[in-house]
Amino acid sequence: MSAMRGGSLRIIALIAANDFKLTLKARGVVFWIFAMPVVFMLAFGLAFKDESGGVRKARLTIENADTGFVARALVDELRGEPLQVVDSLAAGDKAVRTLFIPPDFTEKVLARSKVALVLRKESDADVQASEAVNAAVFRSLMHVVSCLIEVEANALDSIEVEFDSLRAAPPLVTVSSTVAGKMRKIPSGFQSSVPGNLVMFVLMTMVFSGAVITVERFTGVLRRYAYTPAGRGSILLGKLFGRMLVALVQIVFLLIIGKYLFRISLGQSPGALILLMTVFAFSTGAFGVFFGSLFRNPEQVSAVSIVTTLAMAALGGCWWSIELVPRAFKAASFLFPTGWAMDGIHKIISFGYGMSAVAIDVAVLAGFGVVFVLLASWKLKLAD
Repeated sequence: MSAMRGGSLRIIALIAANDFKLTLKARGVVFWIFAMPVVFMLAFGLAFKDESGGVRKARLTIENADTGFVARALVDELRGEPLQVVDSLAAGDKAVRTLFIPPDFTEKVLARSKVALVLRKESDADVQASEAVNAAVFRSLMHVVSCLIEVEANALDSIEVEFDSLRAAPPLVTVSSTVAGKMRKIPSGFQSSVPGNLVMFVLMTMVFSGAVITVERFTGVLRRYAYTPAGRGSILLGKLFGRMLVALVQIVFLLIIGKYLFRISLGQSPGALILLMTVFAFSTGAFGVFFGSLFRNPEQVSAVSIVTTLAMAALGGCWWSIELVPRAFKAASFLFPTGWAMDGIHKIISFGYGMSAVAIDVAVLAGFGVVFVLLASWKLKLAD
């Protein structure tokens, strides 16, 4: 039994090594594996570079219907915050967040009557920027109210003059806000383009190498495998591990390029990154074998390969940060291995999380791989 098991493992290793060598011998394939991803990383990284120095000001439109000094003071306080304050919108422009100040705001504040400020946010407004606006409005209100309290305590006749004087003085009450836990800044530039193109091109490599299985079945190569001591299971696993080796070499190469050429961060948890990328190589390698088992005619494969790769890359968030798309598209991204890979890799390299944060991503990618292997085992025929 052990001799048979050892023989099967040797056959699997030989098939995997042979597929790996044949893949790297093909000049065109090597160009697409190593050169084109770097070109795309450079192009996308420069196209979507964050020119703001890493700090983007949240945008707030103010509609002030009050001419009183309290409303004016509140608007001035907001202008002193790290916000992009907009008084009027240009034609066709959209207000992402709008603060409405009612016409009787000053009057009701001074009369100690209830008055409401309305801060309206659009459904697609960035959550992090909206939280910054909330904190800025609260800070501004606190400063205005504290000045009013002090003026009233002094029982001065000229309340507006003293109020403006107090506002210019160092505040007695301050409000600070910080992000609890890890900062989740939306990746941009090379920090976005490197992982996105890595995931897309690894998937592309696996899909096109899986298409080679269709060619091998059509030309009779797989039939000749059947005449050897290799069983059907050994052939399937050999094809899978051969593709995984190619994917892992490609991943390592592109991560090194990302770190040392494009200067991106690879996070603080190399173990989590290695595990995630290994499981991603398994899931995409399994998908490649399954993909190759679906077709009989090699001429059918090329067009379908391109459409499949681009669709899974786009919907999985490889072309743009998934945080920027509507909620429905975010949900759709998790229907594909690419979506889980992008989610996991950004947690590690962009947001600074570790092993526990990507446990679900790893488990789901492994599940995708197992399902694809089972489907490939069911569909793959050594000969038609």
